[in-house]
Amino acid sequence: MKLLIALATVLSISATSAEWTCDDCTAVVNSIAAYLTSEESIAKQVDILLAEVCPVSPAPEECVDGLPAFWNRVAMVLWPGYYSAEEDWMCAPLCMAKAVRDITCEECFQGLQAGVDQLLLEETIQAIVGALSGDAFCGMEEDAERCAQVIETLIPQALPALTANPDEGAGVTICNNAIPDTCPAL
Repeated sequence: MKLLIALATVLSISATSAEWTCDDCTAVVNSIAAYLTSEESIAKQVDILLAEVCPVSPAPEECVDGLPAFWNRVAMVLWPGYYSAEEDWMCAPLCMAKAVRDITCEECFQGLQAGVDQLLLEETIQAIVGALSGDAFCGMEEDAERCAQVIETLIPQALPALTANPDEGAGVTICNNAIPDTCPAL
């Protein structure tokens, strides 16, 4: 089963439903970041990347050997950096308004899908590649140049592979962790 419907950019959530609040947005973004950096989620991400990315890699054996540990390090920087509620591309615009309301499960899922759509935009992928290739990630790796080369190839392949087949259960978990009882249990 592919990773999840969970990858959400809440700037897209605000475009999807003008009725989301700062609290809704912050809760969902924090839930996404926590889920995507959990041991279980990272293991699923690695399984998907081993199946989808390594076979098309110029060095498949090297990919299979090195990807699990490398992706674990990438995920711990990528997901909390991207899903950061206080950032302008996440909740900051919503947090300037102080509206209060409840969101539905369907609205939460629409927001999650809108986030996936934005995550897969070429400009977003290139911004992620640029950020990870710099000091925040590759600059701290032993071979920064090699790391940047791997990131430049891996991220444009990894993000579509990780979002190709949404996991509805992960979406329900994220929405309910963010705002209890938003979605019925599957």
